[in-house]
Amino acid sequence: MNEFTLRTIAQQALLDSVYPSPLFPPSPYYRFLKRLAEILQPRLSIELGVCGGGGSLHLALGNPNGKVVGVDFAYDHPEQITHIYAKCPNFTFWQGDSIEDAGKIVSDFGMPQIVFVDTTHTYEQTMAEFGIWRQYLDSNWVMCFDDLFRPGMEQAWNELPEPKVRLDALHTGAEQGGGFGVVWQS
Repeated sequence: MNEFTLRTIAQQALLDSVYPSPLFPPSPYYRFLKRLAEILQPRLSIELGVCGGGGSLHLALGNPNGKVVGVDFAYDHPEQITHIYAKCPNFTFWQGDSIEDAGKIVSDFGMPQIVFVDTTHTYEQTMAEFGIWRQYLDSNWVMCFDDLFRPGMEQAWNELPEPKVRLDALHTGAEQGGGFGVVWQS
């Protein structure tokens, strides 16, 4: 992985068609995750903070042969989760803690190559998730972060290691907490 490839994927994602269901917002970063999964073909992708499941859906659609695990405390979007299960047999919802359950998830599913961090968007939570998941990442890994304009997230982004790239066009709207970035190791 490299910055040029990530920027190219981002440009393509901005032009891709939107998933045809009103259950999922038309977020360009979801389409980026789909293209990223198509290119990397990871054995395992993880979404931390499933909420409505758009990230998990797109990761699963992008690599039907790989496993996708969506991790969240809450099961508060059952219609979306049911839809993902119906469309993507490679998806599993894990109800639990994104930090405390990391070792158990890896024990059950293996080491992820893609991790999308989309939980509480605080400095403390983001850095804790990065710290725990980084030790479990497979080779040639990618971690994606959204809502980088929220309070504390700029500090977290600045402390994440290089190489990294901001792709904020994928998640515009600073007033709503937009911003998107990718950290990787190849």
